[in-house]
Amino acid sequence: MGPTPGAYNYVVTAHKPTSVTHSVVGNFTHDDELNLIVAKCTRLEIYLLTPEGLRAVVDAPIHGRVATLALFKPPLKKKHLIFLATERGAFCVLAYDSAKGELVTEAMGDLTDRIGRPAECGQIGIVDPECRVAGAHLYDGLFKCLPLDRTGQMREAFNVRLDELQVVDVAFLHGCSKPTIAVLHQDTKEARHVKTYEIDLKTKDLVAGPWAQSDLEGGTSRVIPVPAPLGGAILLGETVIVYVNGANANAPHMSVDAETRGKAPVSGTSSKSVDVGTTTTTRAVAVATRAAPFMAHGAVDADGSRFLLSDAAGVLHLLVLQNDGERVVSLKLEPLGSTSIASAISYLDNGVAYVGSAYGDSQLVRLHAQPVLVSEDPPDLSSGDQNSTTFVEILETFPNLGPIVDMAVVDLDRHGQGQVVTCSGVAKDGSLRVVRNGVGIQERAAAELPGIKGCWSLKNGDDAPHDTFLVVTFMRETRVLAVDDASDEIGECEFEGFVATEQTLWTGNVLGGMACQVTSSGVRLVDAATGALKASWSPKNEHGEPETIGVASGNANVVVVATSGGKLVSLRVGVSSPKNSDASSMDVDGVGTEPLDGSSSLIAVVATVDPGGEVACLDCSPLEEGKPAEACAVGLWSAEVKTFSAPGLALLSRAALARADARDAASVDETGTASGGSGGLLSSGASVSHGVIPRAVLLCKFEGVSYLLVGTGDGALSAFALDATPGAVGGTLDLSESPKTVSLGARPVTLRAFKNKGARHVFAGSDRPTVIYGNNGKLVFSNVNVPDVAHASPFDCAAFPDSLALCSDADLVIGGVDDIQKLHVRAVPLGEQPRRIAHQPATNTFAVLTQRENDSRSGDEHFVRLFDAETFETKHAYALRENENDGAVISCEFADDPNSYFVVGTAFAAPEEVEPSRGRVLVFKVVRDALVLVAEKEVKGAVYNLNAFNGKLLAGVNSKVQLFRWVARNGEGAVGDGPSGAGATERDPTGSDGIAGDHELIGECSHHGHIVALYVQVRGDLIVVGDLMKSVSLLRYEPNESAIVELARDFNPNWMTAVDALDDDAYLGAENSFNLFTLRRNSDASTDEERSRLDVAGEFHLGEFVNRFRRGSLVAKARDAGDVVAECTLFGTVNGALGVLATLEKDVFEFALKVQNAMNNVVQGVGGLSHEKWRSFHNEHQTRPAFGFVDGDVVERFLDLKKDAAKKVAALAGVSVEEITRRVEALQRVTH
Repeated sequence: MGPTPGAYNYVVTAHKPTSVTHSVVGNFTHDDELNLIVAKCTRLEIYLLTPEGLRAVVDAPIHGRVATLALFKPPLKKKHLIFLATERGAFCVLAYDSAKGELVTEAMGDLTDRIGRPAECGQIGIVDPECRVAGAHLYDGLFKCLPLDRTGQMREAFNVRLDELQVVDVAFLHGCSKPTIAVLHQDTKEARHVKTYEIDLKTKDLVAGPWAQSDLEGGTSRVIPVPAPLGGAILLGETVIVYVNGANANAPHMSVDAETRGKAPVSGTSSKSVDVGTTTTTRAVAVATRAAPFMAHGAVDADGSRFLLSDAAGVLHLLVLQNDGERVVSLKLEPLGSTSIASAISYLDNGVAYVGSAYGDSQLVRLHAQPVLVSEDPPDLSSGDQNSTTFVEILETFPNLGPIVDMAVVDLDRHGQGQVVTCSGVAKDGSLRVVRNGVGIQERAAAELPGIKGCWSLKNGDDAPHDTFLVVTFMRETRVLAVDDASDEIGECEFEGFVATEQTLWTGNVLGGMACQVTSSGVRLVDAATGALKASWSPKNEHGEPETIGVASGNANVVVVATSGGKLVSLRVGVSSPKNSDASSMDVDGVGTEPLDGSSSLIAVVATVDPGGEVACLDCSPLEEGKPAEACAVGLWSAEVKTFSAPGLALLSRAALARADARDAASVDETGTASGGSGGLLSSGASVSHGVIPRAVLLCKFEGVSYLLVGTGDGALSAFALDATPGAVGGTLDLSESPKTVSLGARPVTLRAFKNKGARHVFAGSDRPTVIYGNNGKLVFSNVNVPDVAHASPFDCAAFPDSLALCSDADLVIGGVDDIQKLHVRAVPLGEQPRRIAHQPATNTFAVLTQRENDSRSGDEHFVRLFDAETFETKHAYALRENENDGAVISCEFADDPNSYFVVGTAFAAPEEVEPSRGRVLVFKVVRDALVLVAEKEVKGAVYNLNAFNGKLLAGVNSKVQLFRWVARNGEGAVGDGPSGAGATERDPTGSDGIAGDHELIGECSHHGHIVALYVQVRGDLIVVGDLMKSVSLLRYEPNESAIVELARDFNPNWMTAVDALDDDAYLGAENSFNLFTLRRNSDASTDEERSRLDVAGEFHLGEFVNRFRRGSLVAKARDAGDVVAECTLFGTVNGALGVLATLEKDVFEFALKVQNAMNNVVQGVGGLSHEKWRSFHNEHQTRPAFGFVDGDVVERFLDLKKDAAKKVAALAGVSVEEITRRVEALQRVTH
């Protein structure tokens, strides 16, 4: 029996979830440190508040979706503890071990019961402010209590019964002698009330509490406890905010204050008095509000006198409880300014607050007592003056991709590597996000200069803050370029001391305010400011006859050259300071030195040795900037590398490069971690192929580890770790016996070090340029978004700071460098919510369906917007009709028509209809950067999806799958040259549609039998349908019969959120309980019943709500991926995660599964949460073990293990540490 289709899946996260669900503030890592703790669905992040901002301390995966996050400090503890519970009822108490720098599990358990109906409001977890008990509401009519002792340890849990079945919110009250909860609930008449209960820990029962409040505003949704001495609680409603308390019951029960600041930027509060009622035991104080519904809150002061509230419009409000020290006398609500729409708010210190968002970017903001003027760049789609006064200053932004409702995978740079463009954010926080792998170069200047053989930057003096000159060399020529300060243009300048008629082999600044040029004829020192020649030196043999220089390298005081006489010569150059001079220990004979000023020797021979072969390349860069060079690395044409001391040239170490057919090299065309191949060193006498001749060597240091990087002629790179031991001059440098070897491209590799944001990196030039950097003790290789870079040099000039000069065969480009990280995200703010996206390569544009939220009277507006795919500039907007909602958009070509079209599906949402009864299919052509409507088709229902299907159009319309043909319209008018009907701006939605086309859509056939055909994907003649409730069905188009027939279906009741076809016999689905599953087709079954059934081939709990699958990859296809063969599907989730599902070969899958199981035995999850339970397929009906999937996040975590843990995992897996590392790194490269 062959491999089972759909049974070998590898799921890994390419971009972690970024939507914030919870945040709290406390002293967690140390009793005198303030920490911000953030939950992002399945991750826990802990930050330390420092004078410079937030510094990340912990970023840990959680084996569950975080439902509760609370801090508490037991009486006998100095630091806060975390109470964390997941949506599936597991809980844990976490502490922080400062010595080890890791999370520690103090307690763990399960909140679930065997019986009980899950609460409609979801899980509510809370902790008593006095740390006497923790509580959770999971089931209707039950409240679970977890008593706590004085150290925070939990005693036996028990349930208490609640009379209130429809609970909306629960909170513990402050300042009560016994643990007391306030329960906000709704009765059968949908009226809302709040009631308090005391928890009697001895009798394990509830006792009537100190107060209650009936007949609250119908939109009351949240209970906010107020700390002592004020006590009581705030009840957040849609039109009124009420403060209630049982104390001072005979005091006046009502006070309304709606004072607002006149210059506040958004809607204020109402001055209308609101009577919220009173009882004999309760007093209430209220303030009315016209704000949008409140989404999040956070206390400002420890006494609870001020709270921050964020509404659904993204307006931040300050709620002030004006009091006399004992009781609240009035409430004041003041709008402060606009932020992201918040899902969590945490006040930090000194007027700084954290606004966590699940709907847009999270922010660190400063609150001002006086209004400040801010000027924002308006979003592309917004209008009006963006200059306004506000009390909120944005200090820092934390990007969030969530919620991703749609995405497109495109190759915008045409480098064979995918980029993901997502529809992200909600309402005003809506944006497009361009996600790509690797390092981006932003072009700042360019010039056509074909034939460049090298480039270097020079300063005009030792103390110059920026580079002044850029030296470029050709086969028989050298030019010195400079940037004009006035025009920022690059031009050639005179530098009289340099030889302009020869190729420069190396140039650089040397001590004494000089620059050094090495050509084949000799070494020259010139004044770095004027170019005046200071000294020169030419190599001569023992007979005094001139020799030529073939290869050279240097640093601030030493230059090493390889001569045609087969010698390696070390030269002391420039003016050395006494502390750097060790001439007494060197052989300095001054032979061949020709000082021009007659004062001292500016160029002196230090040492001459036989390198043992013809030199192909060399490097004597210092391992650390600002320190003398310790060694010189030499690559020989005999495929050998050696290190010598600098400047004495004593041999330190040697190694032979492996044959090209013996290396176990993995391709790194994309961001990845270096793959170590066994057998990286051979005996010096081993035979080699031409491809392994070293063409570039570089000494460098990453994260305290020294490396020798060797680039070879076949596009590969080997990284030798250097063991540096202090000793004689230069120390002792031993090459590692097993280098990391990777394939960067197909052309010879060049190497150059540069700095970015204070950190040192290496640029590897090739046909696939790569940036090399260190991360967590590993070498990481990030591809660059420019092709074919032969040479590179840092060029930090005043006009273009922190730039690189990049040379190809045809031109020179000066570019700025992105932050060096794995994934880069570019935001395109829209000011409204993007809902669907499609890319059209023929016109290099995107069509994006957007929704603009207006007030309830005018209703929302929907648009089809055209964006330039390079600049993301809005080219055109087409407004849909009133009550017409967007549904789908694709780019497609029809049979017998050479044009490319955008096709849009819509639905009319009539207020009186439960389900749309009509919609439209609109066909647009892009003409002169505008959308021209060329055809329109009315349909009886909502168009949920569209697919190009063999030259036709396939649409999911309500419960049907319909196929349309594109036919000529009896010779009527052809498409015009300009917009017709839809203007170049947003037109009146009620206006007439001008249709300028000679074709129309005609229905050919359809297929019924679905509840709602929400998701449809096609593969050849096969059609995969994801139904609202009826899982997945497989259809096929029969062209001879012009019919769509059902082949098979999955009979499980899955509520689908996305589908895809992995191949002809395997299909992928995601459903609304956060699970993934694969199905396989029984094509060879013997009975019709078996053939009509799609069998489950794999099940896996992802823990994320998937909105879209897209075929493609974030990484370029590897030239040599070894035994890893992976077809990749990307997916986007509500929480902003981007994931990869790769289909593996069976043996690779089994290897990954062994590593996963071994990892779970050695490495425990945070809080002791079980990985096996977490990944088990789970919905409201059943839980089943996962199968057919491997968790790539767990597998790749092996690369971060310490040596002892890695050895334990390897022993359990039955594979060596080296083999696991190599294969896991290979998996990592080909997936993300």
